[in-house]
Amino acid sequence: MLAATLFATACAAQAESYPAKTVRVVVHNNPGSAQDVAARQISRRLSEAFGKAFVVDNRPGGGGITGTDVVARAAADGLTLLVAGDGPITILPNLGTSLPYDPRRDLVPVVSLGEVDFVLVTHPKTGWRTLADFVNAARQHPGRYNYASAGNGSPQHLAAEQLKQVAGIQVTHIPYGGGPAGLTGVLSQDVDVMFIAIAPALQLIQGGKLVALAVGGDSADPVLPGIPPVANTYKGFRGGTWLGLFAPTGTPPAVLQRLSAETTRALAEPSLRGQLLAQGIRPTGYQQPQFRFALEAESKKYALLLKSAGIHAD
Repeated sequence: MLAATLFATACAAQAESYPAKTVRVVVHNNPGSAQDVAARQISRRLSEAFGKAFVVDNRPGGGGITGTDVVARAAADGLTLLVAGDGPITILPNLGTSLPYDPRRDLVPVVSLGEVDFVLVTHPKTGWRTLADFVNAARQHPGRYNYASAGNGSPQHLAAEQLKQVAGIQVTHIPYGGGPAGLTGVLSQDVDVMFIAIAPALQLIQGGKLVALAVGGDSADPVLPGIPPVANTYKGFRGGTWLGLFAPTGTPPAVLQRLSAETTRALAEPSLRGQLLAQGIRPTGYQQPQFRFALEAESKKYALLLKSAGIHAD
């Protein structure tokens, strides 16, 4: 009992003194991405809550592998954290990609930050205005049309492959080196459609340079209220990604609990929620058990989709 008491006291003291210095928040994507936007907004709140700077460090590359590996190899002291999406956590491990880390072994989920719905876009000159327009054209001309993605095995790629399966259409995958590059392909009419996060496409849609055919969430998105979800036509469809906070395995539980509590408190702030929603990010704040369960379920879903679609590592 004495040992347990001393241990609990030590853990509490460790959590109270955390962090002793600046915390690095690694983002495995470019500045301006959904992960980056969320990381910067939340890091600002955590800096205020803890009285120490939480500084965002963008480490793009390798489909998220570069940044994720930085955190997986970091000391488990809570001073290096990761804001990640599904790519390096639940997709690449099932794709057969050789990874320098194991997300289950080397990282611990702290708290989910938000969900990002995709929108299926096309160029106005295609003449398509609805999901049905595109699907009917693809059925009438199998193999004629194509779609862009952020790369092989990216969330955008898998969303389109899921649509191909449920709609029974044949369209060709054109991988690009990132979402912005794929979007440029649609704007230049080099590709016909693309699933992309709503935020980078929103102004182009509102300006008439792109047409939104459908959104990938369970319901209409508040920033695109007139655009129906794919799920209205194909029940159970979900096209999007998520954002979560991770730490190296072995980080003290008391530190993880403080991080989770302060992050959840920040996500509940109306001002932060409004800022994130305006960027197409729906705040969540799922605690560790629920977040971990969701990660396991998604990993199994992607494993089945990758196998059925015959998608392998490059």
